[in-house]
Amino acid sequence: MMRLLLVLLAAIGMIAGANAQAVRRDSAKAFQKVRECAAQMGPNVITFSFYQPTQSRSQFCEDIPETGPTTIVVDTMQDELRDMMVEIRIVEADPKGDDEGAPSEAYLAPAQFRTGVIQLEHDFKNKGDYVALVRARSPDGRKEYNARFPFSVGEEFIRDWVAVAVATVVALALGAGWYAHSFGRRASEKAKLRKA
Repeated sequence: MMRLLLVLLAAIGMIAGANAQAVRRDSAKAFQKVRECAAQMGPNVITFSFYQPTQSRSQFCEDIPETGPTTIVVDTMQDELRDMMVEIRIVEADPKGDDEGAPSEAYLAPAQFRTGVIQLEHDFKNKGDYVALVRARSPDGRKEYNARFPFSVGEEFIRDWVAVAVATVVALALGAGWYAHSFGRRASEKAKLRKA
C-alpha cells in the first residue's frame, strides 16, 4: 500500500512539474509578447492583438482560445504606414504555404488609418490555423509592403491537455517501472533467503 502511495505521489509530482513548467513558459511569453505579436512590414513593424468579448477580457496573441466573435486590432506604429492604404485579409493557413491563393475568411478593404490603429471584427466558425495578410501601398503606388502573421483559433486548450496527458502517462510509466523494479528485487531477495 505504501508503494502505491509513493507511485501516486511521484505521478502528482510529475504533473505539478509539468504545470510549473507551463507557468514559467507563460511568464516568458508575457515578457516576449510584443515580439511574438509583431510582424515585419518592410522597414516597419506592426503588432497584433486579438480580443473575444464574449469569452473574457483578456488580450490574445498567437493563440485565440475559442471560436466565435473576435476583434482583431493591428497597430501600425510608424508614421509611414499611417499615410499608406492598408488592407487586411484573414485566410485559413495553407499546408503548402500558398496563403495568397486561399479564399478570404475576413477582409478589410484598403483605407488610410491616420490613428495607426486598424480594427477588424470577425466571427470565427471553425477551429484551425489562420494567417493575417496585411498589405500597405503608398497613394502613388510606388511603395508596397506586405506582412504575414500566423495564428490559431481554438487549439490552445487542446495543446495544453495533450501536454498534461503526456506528462501523466510518463509519470505513471516511471512510477510503475520503479514499483516493478523495487518489488521484483525484494521478491528475489526473499526467494534467496528461503533457499538459504
